[in-house]
Amino acid sequence: MGERKGQNFYYPPDFNYKTHKSLNGYHGTHALRERAKKIDQGILVIRFEMPFNIWCLGCHNHVGMGVRYNAEKKKCGMYYTTPLYEFRMKCHLCDNYYVIRTDPKNFDYELVEGCSRQELRFDPTDIAQVGAVDRGFAQKLAADAMFKKEHEASDKEKAAGEEGRVEKLEWIQERMRDDFSANSYLRAQFRNEKKYLNESRASDANLREKLSIGTTKLLPESEEDRRMASMMTRYKNSKTHGDHLHSTRDKIESRRIFDHPNTLSDTPSPSGSSSGVPMTSSERLKATMQAERDKRINATFSSSHRLLHQISTLSSASNLGIKRKSTVPSLIVRKKKTPVDSKTLEAETSVPVNPISLVSADYGDSSDASE
Repeated sequence: MGERKGQNFYYPPDFNYKTHKSLNGYHGTHALRERAKKIDQGILVIRFEMPFNIWCLGCHNHVGMGVRYNAEKKKCGMYYTTPLYEFRMKCHLCDNYYVIRTDPKNFDYELVEGCSRQELRFDPTDIAQVGAVDRGFAQKLAADAMFKKEHEASDKEKAAGEEGRVEKLEWIQERMRDDFSANSYLRAQFRNEKKYLNESRASDANLREKLSIGTTKLLPESEEDRRMASMMTRYKNSKTHGDHLHSTRDKIESRRIFDHPNTLSDTPSPSGSSSGVPMTSSERLKATMQAERDKRINATFSSSHRLLHQISTLSSASNLGIKRKSTVPSLIVRKKKTPVDSKTLEAETSVPVNPISLVSADYGDSSDASE
């Protein structure tokens, strides 16, 4: 709607430019409206911001710097070609009025009525600020030798106290002298750090995907972690004493019983060759099959040997006339089935046979068989 402000003015038929000059003059209003209600007296209402801390003389309250008021502004004089302005405003805590006037001579404000200034003035040199230049002091130092001598000691003390600060300022200036090189160095450092972070994120993402651990946050690698990982890799094939005993027992059980002692060391082991050279997959498979075959042979021989030992023990006991309960199950010999009648089938019985007689018959000992 702003672009229509110059076009939507309605000029009534009785409007006379020479008499009214403008529509505001015709309607008896001003462009600033309420702010210009005393414009005929030369007073304009503005927003005035308190330039410093003051005390109200009506309620004795403190008014801080920066508090804003609706003040009546009017021109009250001239300082050479600079106009003097006066501001009148009402206290927001009581019915008192403040009157403040500009002071272009001292670059300050003058408190005329209703308030007093809070004294917070200080010497700029006390807070490491550059104070106003006193030309008379400099001229006196140049003209009066005794006055200059009196101030040399204080100047030396001040120079000694400010030496560290001056050196620091010089170092800062020297550091920032070649700002292009410093900026290039910083940008290179940032690029390297960004590249390292991107690579770390990619490697962590691959590891999480491989281990299926979702969004678990991985800590950065440390020197201790690297050392422990190298130790685990180095000693992953190491065996305990129990493992060595188990492998030795397994190796002994997988050998042939009747092998010559000189050929025992030549028997291949499924875990590796005796010379330290790693075996191929075919050699490892062959050694495993041979070890399993030797184990079965040894197990068969061991069971047969125990059976013969029990049989021989029973035979020696029977020769001495000792009757002992047999631990070997009786062998039952059945006749070959032939088509017979029911009477013959009822007469058929199972005849237990002494195993000692069978063994004696195999070895041709007639004396044991007759007994």
